[in-house]
Formats: sequence, structure tokens, C-alpha cells
Amino acid sequence: MAHTVVMPRYGATMEEGSVTYWAVKIGDYVNKGDLLGEIESEKLSNELFSEESGLILRIMVEAGIMTPCGTPILIIGTPEEMSSDNSKIGSPTEYLSNNVNKPIPFDASTDLKYSEQPVTSAITPKALQLAKENNVDYSKIIGTGRFNMITREDIQNFLKNNQIPDHIMKREQAISPIISQNMTQMQISIRKTLSKSLHETMQTTISFDLNVQNILNVHNQFKNKFHSDAKHPTITVIFIKIVAQALLEHPKLRTTIQDDRFVTKNEINIGVVIDIPDGLVVPNIKHADQKSIPEIAVEFHDLVQKARRNELTEDEVSGGTFTLSNLGVYGIKYFNPFLYPGECGMLGIGALQEVTQVVNNGIFIKPVININLTYDHGVLTGVPAAQFINTIQRIANEIE
Repeated sequence: MAHTVVMPRYGATMEEGSVTYWAVKIGDYVNKGDLLGEIESEKLSNELFSEESGLILRIMVEAGIMTPCGTPILIIGTPEEMSSDNSKIGSPTEYLSNNVNKPIPFDASTDLKYSEQPVTSAITPKALQLAKENNVDYSKIIGTGRFNMITREDIQNFLKNNQIPDHIMKREQAISPIISQNMTQMQISIRKTLSKSLHETMQTTISFDLNVQNILNVHNQFKNKFHSDAKHPTITVIFIKIVAQALLEHPKLRTTIQDDRFVTKNEINIGVVIDIPDGLVVPNIKHADQKSIPEIAVEFHDLVQKARRNELTEDEVSGGTFTLSNLGVYGIKYFNPFLYPGECGMLGIGALQEVTQVVNNGIFIKPVININLTYDHGVLTGVPAAQFINTIQRIANEIE
């Protein structure tokens, strides 16, 4: 009996996705566990593996088409079904009508070829990331994916088994006056969602020089305690805890507007913007107010590593309450962060500075970090926003 593969739901909030590429074509035989292709949602990309063995009878969705979760995208069956009338398999519409009340669950070696002439194969996001990490010139690789798309397996096979001849690697290529390339589905989605956020909220940013002497003291204590442990609490981790505690006292910063109603989130899940190749992701620490700084440090470290390996789940990037963006590590002092969709506030963390301050006719040097709070002025006004920042300063002075 033919097995229908549907657009998977990788998280409770995922509504649709697109096939980045198909790794199979009609008539191919696949074993259970073989790669079928890659699925990209608004926030993540995940490889799709076969749950059955058999022949690819029909590919029902072309790559790049946004498709609702639960929609049939591929049919796997037997040789007999391949030779029979495929029209009996049914259409996506017929499948959905027969399964409309069924819940859609969510889930928590080919020889590489190269060419002496540049080829025009597209490359999947995961393959591109791996190629950049290993300085691989993929422009000469002939992909084995659908439509000759270069897959991660192509890059891995090249790294293991092949070397492109030096005279090919060193060949000068003609330089075009412009470079044009297609946006990934993630880049398109980021652009759309942030544009929607700007359109639907009254975003305002205020700044404050935060005295971080106590934060630095706490950070140094943790560094001495954890020594070279990669999961030791960083400045960002300490800010996660501070902001989580401050949000307990300021429910307005946990509030959004939905259908002309104020909706306040009781869970305090702190997201952090993480840069990845060709985009960004915002995983969040669930119930950050209930966790210690060392516990947050371990969880944050694991989320960063998963983000770099493109292994975050949909749930890990959903359900956020408030978001942090730390550009201070790049020396940026002041910036206006955009609100993450579905949230009322985002805190931009600037670079550490030493400034002079006059106290009782004496001149003192104090360490400060400029924090930039973007909030929805349709939910709260300037005074509550300023009070939230003052609470952050108080907790920063008291935290241990």
C-alpha cells in the first residue's frame, strides 16, 4: 500500500513549510531512514528522512512552494503500484479531505563529481554552511540532489574522498559587475516577519547607561569558579537572568495586542538573537526566572551550539516572551533593535565602556554598558518603560 509523506510539523506553532530541495526523483528506491530532501519553515530547516522503504511514485510539491503542514508532498510505494494507474493514489486535496480531523504530529554515499568548468548547481543551506566552514569552492562541484542541487552529503563526500586539482582551484574566473543570488526561504521569512512587526507595532527605543560594576564582579566570580569550562556564565547569561527577574515586576513588558485586547504572558521565556550563515535565529530559555545563572549558562551554551549546527527544534525558537540582542561583543555601543514578532520588548546590549562620573566633588571612573530598550508604545508609554530599565539597574546592583 502506498505511503503518503506529508509536510511535517516540526513544532506546535509551525503552520507551513517549503521543500528546499528534493534528494530523490520519481522511480528512485529508498530505504527507511534515507534522505528525501530538506524542509524549511519560517525559522528553521530540517532534513526529511523516509519512514518507509519503497519506490518514489509521485512528487506532489515542487521545491520552493510554501505548503501547509499535513499536505501530501510525496508518495512511496511498491513496483506494482508504480506500474499501475497512479491516478488512484489521489490528489493532495482528496487526502486532506479524508484526514482533516486527524491531528498532525510534530517531531521533537554517492561518489562526488567535479567539473573543470564552473557549474551552476544551487546549494542547500546546510551544504553552504559546511562548505564555508571548510573553505570548499563548491562552484566546481556537480550536485547529486534534485536538479543537480549540491547537498551536504556532496560536500562531506568531497572532504572525505576527493580533492579538486590545483589548476582548477586556481583558475581565474571572469568577474561580473554584479552578483545576483536567490534569497533563502529563511531570509525571505525574516524580511516578511520583521516588516510585519514594524507595520503592526509602534516601536520606540530608549537608552540608558547601566552601571555594570556588580555584573562584572559576579562574572569574574563565575570565571574563577568554572575556570576553562566552556559553559561558564557569560555577560549575556547574567543579563538573561536580570531581565527575567525584572519582567516579574513589569507585566506590561510581557503583553501584546491581539484583536484589540491586551494579552499578557505568564511564562518568562527569554530569547537571544544568534547569528547564523545567511540569517539569524532566536532560541529562548524557557522559565528563565526559575533557573539559576549556572543553569541558564548550560542551556544557553547548548542552544548556541545547536543553532550553529542548524539543529534547533521549532519549539526551541517559539513561545518567547522577551528578547535580548547583544552587539556589544562587536564593539557596538548604541543601536535600535527591532521587536521580535509577538513580543512587546527587546533589549539591545551595547559594548562595555569606562566613563567618568562626578560624585561629591570627586571624579570617578565607572564601567557602563549602554542598554537600548525597544518597546511597543501601543502597549505601554515612556514612564513604564523607564521604570523597567530602573528595575534592571536595581537588580544588576543586587544580583549574586
